[in-house]
Amino acid sequence: MTDKITLHGLDFVQVQLEGNQRLHVWHPELNHCFKMERCDDGAYMLFLHEDSRTAGGGRPWTPDGRANLVIDGEFKVAARNDYNTIAYDYHATTPGGDSRVATIMTKRGEYPAGAHSTCTFSAQPDTDFDRYQWSPAQLWEIVADVMLGHRVTP
Repeated sequence: MTDKITLHGLDFVQVQLEGNQRLHVWHPELNHCFKMERCDDGAYMLFLHEDSRTAGGGRPWTPDGRANLVIDGEFKVAARNDYNTIAYDYHATTPGGDSRVATIMTKRGEYPAGAHSTCTFSAQPDTDFDRYQWSPAQLWEIVADVMLGHRVTP
């Protein structure tokens, strides 16, 4: 992504920073870790996101098999702390507190298998999600609300 600020398909605002960093503004406090078990009748459909970006800023959703995701741990991330996730380890977040959270993510490398995501097998993913459906001014207002704790009029 070369855009400074966009809406991400996983329900957070993403701001591009220097040094391979991203500011993610969304509402997690608890992380649930999952172990993926590939199987033909799994409850989750796996998707690979590679190739060129679409007009809406996302990447194609290419089916990549089925799996079950089994909770493999849980940890709480408190304010002003850090945590690490490993590429291709699945995790989910649950809001806490006032549901306003910002994190800085450092991308530490490119990985050969591309980005992956999942949804339940019976669900149809939003393959036409538009990262540009909100204006930069609207997105900056959300960032200001989370970072400063009050609404800002652009």
